[in-house]
Amino acid sequence: MELRLLRYFLAVCEERNFTRAADKMHVSQPALSKQIKDLEDELGVNLFIREHRKVSLTQEGYFLRDRAQDILNLTDATEKSLQKDKIISGVLRIGAGESPLLNKVMKLLGEIAIKYPDVQIDIDDANGDEIEEKINNGIYDFGIIMGNRDLSNFESLILPEKNKFVAYFDQSLPLAKKKEITLHDLIDYPIVMSKQSGFLQKLKTDLGNDADKLKIIAKSNLLYNSSLLAHETNSILIGYRDLSAIKDPNFVMRPLSPEIWDPMILIWKKNSAMSNLCAKFLEELKAQIKA
Repeated sequence: MELRLLRYFLAVCEERNFTRAADKMHVSQPALSKQIKDLEDELGVNLFIREHRKVSLTQEGYFLRDRAQDILNLTDATEKSLQKDKIISGVLRIGAGESPLLNKVMKLLGEIAIKYPDVQIDIDDANGDEIEEKINNGIYDFGIIMGNRDLSNFESLILPEKNKFVAYFDQSLPLAKKKEITLHDLIDYPIVMSKQSGFLQKLKTDLGNDADKLKIIAKSNLLYNSSLLAHETNSILIGYRDLSAIKDPNFVMRPLSPEIWDPMILIWKKNSAMSNLCAKFLEELKAQIKA
């Protein structure tokens, strides 16, 4: 059944006259009549009761009229969407490190998923090495890297938020009396930290010869479990500010002096075709940054 025939059929339904319908569709009346007869033959039913100068619908004609209008409405909407390149669907896969400052990105992802019903967001907590590998392998569409890394093999966008490092520890430690914690204050205390961040290198550089005195008892890809380890062993956890893993009010937070920050960088594969969904996310994120 051709869409053209459905349009002819609906024109006759509306005009209830073959001549007026033919004029509306810019075809001759005999040609239109033949097309409708061919449609009836194809379907094996009579669609119209033909009377002098007018026609009326049969029961089958009413049925087809409703279905034909739905079909053409869907077709027109589909063509319009294709022409405007507005089809937003599929799965957006993203890997990201842990940071409380990702709330704006997560809000944007949620808004896209709500606005476009055919969209699903797939988020993995991952460290930098995993993110780079999975983007190269096509498993992730985007990744959010924490810290300074060589990203020359990727397209990238620096996010405006920066993660500030702080020290977490039990308030029973003498360090709790300090408003700020210097790097030298950390010497002789057991330390738990992420092995992905450049913080350790910064720590060793600033401490110089005293760096050998550091007691780093544990390093991890992500800090959630490490925060529990630090809490249970009365160690000092070095991590991002506002980490929400520890709810114990006795586990206090103190800023570091001098301040140390990690950037957040969105990365994606170079020279790769981007889906409408991925392009939409990137477009919206750039607009959010400029706002």
